[in-house]
Amino acid sequence: MNPTPQQRKMILICGAIVVASYLIHSAITFARQQEYMRQQFIRAQQQRAKAEAQAKAKAKAKAEKDAAEKAAKATAAKAAPGAKTGTAAPKPPAPSPYAGVWTGRTAIDGRGTCTLHLELTDKPGESNHFTGFSSMVCNNAGPLVGRGAMSRKALALNRMDPEASILSGTLEKTSVELTAEKTVGADSNGCSTSSLSLTPFGKGQLAAEFKETTCQGGHMILRKGRR
Repeated sequence: MNPTPQQRKMILICGAIVVASYLIHSAITFARQQEYMRQQFIRAQQQRAKAEAQAKAKAKAKAEKDAAEKAAKATAAKAAPGAKTGTAAPKPPAPSPYAGVWTGRTAIDGRGTCTLHLELTDKPGESNHFTGFSSMVCNNAGPLVGRGAMSRKALALNRMDPEASILSGTLEKTSVELTAEKTVGADSNGCSTSSLSLTPFGKGQLAAEFKETTCQGGHMILRKGRR
């Protein structure tokens, strides 16, 4: 059955509408794609510009920091003692001839041979003021003690817990006069150092006279040695 002219006309109109709808939809989709791509391009450009700005800011900050450090070093070099002025930097004070480690031996009746170890240091910032650390051990043996009085126990106690004191004092004329600030330990006889007097006695030697709280004290020659 052949379509009538009216039907053919309707078919053509419907086809035109379908084609037109497809073209319009395609145009809209294409426009949206173009807009999306444009937005992506703009966003990429913005991110690139931001990254470049951050890199420039970091480079500028680093350059300023390096310049500031260089200027500070230059200022410090100018302010340093003796810099470009020909004047020498002040030297630290020379250590006192009394400062050092001293050792000596003496014989004491009833206590045998006694060995004194003394470490003497300068007090920082105080001229002719000293701090001393003394330690003395007696062997409690030999003719001065007597055969019946010899005691290995006393010797062991003296070695492990010697007569030890922390002293301080000053230079009085030619002698260093030290007094005990703290008793660290007493020997097996209960002896502890209360004071110590040091006088130069030849090259590298000191004449030492020590007094004790409950014992007789004594004197000896100290020689300077290594720690």
